[in-house]
Amino acid sequence: MKQKIIILITLILITQFSACHKKENIIEENMNEEKIEWDGMVCTPKGYPATVLSPNVFYSSGGKYITLIPNMSYTGGSNWTGSARSWASEPKPAPDHLSITWFSETENKIYAGEFALPQQKIYNLFKEGYMRYGIPSDSDDGKETLHWETYSSLTAGLAPKGMVVVWVDGQNKVEIGRYQARELDRKEANEVFKRHFKSSGDMPETIDKSEFERLTPEVKEIIRKGKISCKQWDDYRLRYNWKVEFNKPLEMYCLDMEFFNSEKLGYLRPHETQENFNKIILEPSSKVVPSYMGMYVTAQNHRNYLIRLETLDEQETIEAFKKLEEASPKAVITIFITVDDDFKNFIVTLKNDKKEIKLEKALLRLFTLDKSNDLKNQM
Repeated sequence: MKQKIIILITLILITQFSACHKKENIIEENMNEEKIEWDGMVCTPKGYPATVLSPNVFYSSGGKYITLIPNMSYTGGSNWTGSARSWASEPKPAPDHLSITWFSETENKIYAGEFALPQQKIYNLFKEGYMRYGIPSDSDDGKETLHWETYSSLTAGLAPKGMVVVWVDGQNKVEIGRYQARELDRKEANEVFKRHFKSSGDMPETIDKSEFERLTPEVKEIIRKGKISCKQWDDYRLRYNWKVEFNKPLEMYCLDMEFFNSEKLGYLRPHETQENFNKIILEPSSKVVPSYMGMYVTAQNHRNYLIRLETLDEQETIEAFKKLEEASPKAVITIFITVDDDFKNFIVTLKNDKKEIKLEKALLRLFTLDKSNDLKNQM
């Protein structure tokens, strides 16, 4: 009898293992074969233009599925928070690699890199998507509604010193990873330059004069001093353990956030309990520094309000997070919002167990919502 029980248990475990293994194989097969609509894009920090050279592709399955970033795309007018160019293409699976080469005008250098991407993470984000209030892409009447949508592109951000950041991009934007390209040596760079720019001569020794004149005064001064760096954009990616807290009992039902590292997130509560939503929003977690926050809340007077940190000053906000981290490295940082009794004004203070810093330069706005402009009516 005992031997029969052991055999039965063994058979059950084998069956469960086989089922799990089969499920994993199906998921992997879906990830490699399921075709999704998305485009490849590229962007640069404002003031640091680049020209995309070949190779310039997102790809998967050993190059079977390829999405091109247009060759010779010039990103001088783009911004770290916006995509420069896209290449419309047929639906294809989530990529597992990026191969990118570019000419950095401000540095007069050519960088190249091939990077393995987290395909499972990208696939999951495409499949999960997000809830959004706005006009659906397939709308017939142009009315704003609460609806599900997903990401529409993968964006490669090209920063000085060969820094590459990849995001899954749409109305929400999520960072996939940070990568490091290599600088081509002079011989390689000359060959690439001649091939792409149809030049009979070598790559110029210094930045083109007409290109230099188009740059901002700040970037010109950085070039003159020889201090071009990617530190600013790496600092945007620093994560802190922080949360949001109010001086009044408010129920938050929606939150829009943008971050200095270019991520954008919109949290809605239609499929979440208030308790779970509070955990996502109000409890501390590791996040980068926000540049914008729009919080939809219900007060005890049953009125709904939009508390908007319209613009958080970059230097003031990032330095405040750094100072608080230095004062108490393991403490939670709180974005503390003090709303007056009439719900007309509010102030924002960053604090931890050792220090408080009021944000003086932030642009703050508070709105009373009614049926015509309240997102809650759509939930």
